[in-house]
Amino acid sequence: MTSKRKQIKKTPISLFFSKDQIPKNFKAVKFEEYSSYSIYKSDEGILINLSKISHFNSLQRNYKLLLIGQAIRNLCQSGNFFVDYFGCEKTDIKNFFLGWSLASYNFEKYKSKKKKKDYAKIYHHLEKEVNSICESYFFTRDLINTPANILGPYEILQSAKKFLKKFNYIGSVSGEKLKNQFPLISAVGQGADKNKQPLFSEFRLKKSKSKKKVFLIGKGVSFDTGGLNIKTGAGMSLMKKDMGGAANCIGLAKLIGEFDVNVDLTLLLCLVENSISKKSIRPSDIIKSREGSYVEVGDTDAEGRLILADAITYACEKNADLIIDMATLTGASRVAMGIDVPSFFCNDDDLAMKLIDISQKTGDPLWQLPLWENYSSQLNSQHADFKNIGNSMFGGAITAALFLQKFVKNIPWIHIDLMAWTRANKFSSYEGGEAMGIRALLELIKEF
Repeated sequence: MTSKRKQIKKTPISLFFSKDQIPKNFKAVKFEEYSSYSIYKSDEGILINLSKISHFNSLQRNYKLLLIGQAIRNLCQSGNFFVDYFGCEKTDIKNFFLGWSLASYNFEKYKSKKKKKDYAKIYHHLEKEVNSICESYFFTRDLINTPANILGPYEILQSAKKFLKKFNYIGSVSGEKLKNQFPLISAVGQGADKNKQPLFSEFRLKKSKSKKKVFLIGKGVSFDTGGLNIKTGAGMSLMKKDMGGAANCIGLAKLIGEFDVNVDLTLLLCLVENSISKKSIRPSDIIKSREGSYVEVGDTDAEGRLILADAITYACEKNADLIIDMATLTGASRVAMGIDVPSFFCNDDDLAMKLIDISQKTGDPLWQLPLWENYSSQLNSQHADFKNIGNSMFGGAITAALFLQKFVKNIPWIHIDLMAWTRANKFSSYEGGEAMGIRALLELIKEF
């Protein structure tokens, strides 16, 4: 005797990009109006009119679809759903599914009372891919949201070792060895307590047969006081997120391993706490970098570029074919781009254009800013080879990238300057750490 599996009743969610696509029997119904979409809910299903975003370019259409996926998930507290998609060729339905899944995230590890879970589920053929992406997003968010009294350089390293199962942990450099081999990283972290000592850590993807050497470099400042150039209280309030570049690199590395991308991938993590103590570096200090050039510290709050510089030098010594660094580097980028859109810099025009195209197709925003050489004189120093910060109040994101470029030796290089944080908005109540740019970078590396 055999038993039939119980059929699950699934409610359709119909997505339309034009009013003309909506079935005639629903033309007269009243849709609820939101800024980016209109919605009608009934027992028969949910109709979503996306004509308000149909005139957007492909980047913003895809990005909005992810946000709308979050909003619809929050409206659907329970039940089983599937999607009927009447979309356009330049809009990827995967963004809706990803947004739906991301809406389930919460960070309640340090709350006594947890929110009750709801049980809305959506069925689709991209479930495995979306779940893998969500796993990296959730890890990245968790890491950024964890406060610095709990998560220091060592704890970031341990989290990466636990998460990156398809990677070999090559090792870490610390103490006197770090001071000798990675002097800029050591200098930035030298003011921290013993349990927050600076580390340079390396991971490598297992079983790779590719000869294409890709290096990911993450800025991992577990907390940034600004050093002796101390930040204001308001400026310091979110500085647990200053390891967001490292968190995103770990998340991206995980995705590259999960999707079996055929590259020889190395992950480098620069892990420090920028603290204030009698051992902290001072403005006007001059430090010899791993590369050999002398850097004058114009501002101890421009520490991220210092630690990245030594790591970039190391990647160049290993004959990398592509270097990508990710960092919460400058407020100037946030002023120009806001918090949603990371800026990127690239020394290879063809590579930059490919990344722009992929960003548009994936709906994962990255926006190119120029390596404007004419600003490089702002880094001039009277007493060293150059300073770590420009002498002007303008173009701060560009001068930071120009500083990093000094350590890149004729190798394709992408520098991502990201917020790694999101605020609550009309689509989602979530505020906290965020993965940014890693879906676009994953697709770029697939094609590299």
